[in-house]
Amino acid sequence: MFFKTVVVAIALFFAATGAFAQFAGPGATDSGNKTVKQILERPMDDMWVSLKGNILNKVAHEKYMFSDGTGQIVVEIDDEYFPYNRPITPQTTVEISGEVDHEFTRLEIDVKQVTIISDTSTAPQQGGFKSN
Repeated sequence: MFFKTVVVAIALFFAATGAFAQFAGPGATDSGNKTVKQILERPMDDMWVSLKGNILNKVAHEKYMFSDGTGQIVVEIDDEYFPYNRPITPQTTVEISGEVDHEFTRLEIDVKQVTIISDTSTAPQQGGFKSN
């Protein structure tokens, strides 16, 4: 009986912890909006972030240097996440959203959405969240 109670308690704990970790609205401990400086100072793997800034240059295949004015970080952006037929230059202000990828010798953001902010059209241009 004791063993079953412990197993149920552990299962409930992990189920509740997983549900809490997914919520990013009011009252959550982390809303996802950070600065590059904050990410570099205290990186947390798999943390969802949204940053506004500029893609400065391409550093490798699907890897770019990004700056928000507080620092620079490498971002990985798959080609399908760029807005279709919209060139992005270092002067283009964008908002990127994705997960922090922190490993032993590497820190970057795996971007899942790119939105052009400094566009002259009325609606922001988005790329990302590819549907299968």
